[in-house]
Amino acid sequence: MALKDLLVFVDTGASKAGSYGLSLAAACGASLTAAVPVVEPSLPPHLPAELSEDLLARIREDAEASADKAIQEFSHAARQIGRSIEVARFKAIAGEVGDGLSRLARCFDTVILPQPDPDGVDSSDLIEACLFGAGRPLIVVPYIPIREEIGSVMIAWDGGVPAARAVADALPFLTLARRVEVVTATKGENARLHLMEKNLVRHLARHGIQAEATSLPVDEIDVADMLLSHAADSGVDLMVMGGYGHSRFREAVLGGTTREVLRSMTIPVLMSH
Repeated sequence: MALKDLLVFVDTGASKAGSYGLSLAAACGASLTAAVPVVEPSLPPHLPAELSEDLLARIREDAEASADKAIQEFSHAARQIGRSIEVARFKAIAGEVGDGLSRLARCFDTVILPQPDPDGVDSSDLIEACLFGAGRPLIVVPYIPIREEIGSVMIAWDGGVPAARAVADALPFLTLARRVEVVTATKGENARLHLMEKNLVRHLARHGIQAEATSLPVDEIDVADMLLSHAADSGVDLMVMGGYGHSRFREAVLGGTTREVLRSMTIPVLMSH
C-alpha cells in the first residue's frame, strides 16, 4: 500500500520532524497534515470558579495564539519549498496531548514525531501514547541534522510480533530504498532466529525487495548501542523496529531497548507495536 496520508506533530519552534515530514510527503507523493495542539493548563476542579472570567479567557487566548504561531511557522516552511499542507488543530489539556494526538493519528497512514530533546521538547509522552494507542506506525525524527532521504533502510529483526508489524508497516518505505538490510542480534548460535531471518528475506523478495541479512553478536555492548552503531557505520537513513513496552498499572510504558534507541538515535526510526 502506498503512503498517501501523513500526519506530523507541529509545535512552536524549529522542528526536524516538520522538515522531514515535508521531504517524505514530497518523495511519496502524499498529503501532509500538521497536527497542532491547542493546550490549556490542567487546573484543579475547584479552581476555575475562583478565577476571573478575564483570566480564563486570557489563558485560552494564549493557547490559541501559540497554535496560530506554530501553524504560521510551518506553513511558511512549506511554502518555501513549494509544498501545500493541511492543518488539524486539536484541543488538549496539558499532560494529555499524547492522548489527543493518538486518536487523531488513527485515521492517517503514519505519524511523524520529534525525538525527545534534553535541551528542548520532551516528546516521550507523545511517542508512548501514539506507539501504544494510535494503531499506526510512527516515525521518530532526531533533533540533530540528518539526511532527509530513504536510500538505505535497516530492519532490526528479532522475530517478535511488534517487529513483524513494523516490517509490514514499513513496506512502502522499503520499496523506495536502494538497499535493505535485515539485522539480528544474537548471543551465540540461534537456529530459530536465523531461520526467521531467512524467512523474512524470502518474504521481502516476494514484494520485489532484495534484502541482505546480517547477524551481529551480542557481547558486553548494549543491544540498542550495537544497532545504532551498525546503522551509523553502514550509512543507514531509516531504521525499522518493533516498539516494545511492558505494563505498569495497566498502562503501557516503553521497554529498555526501545527507550535507549529513542534517547541515542541519530537517524529516523520507524516503530510499530
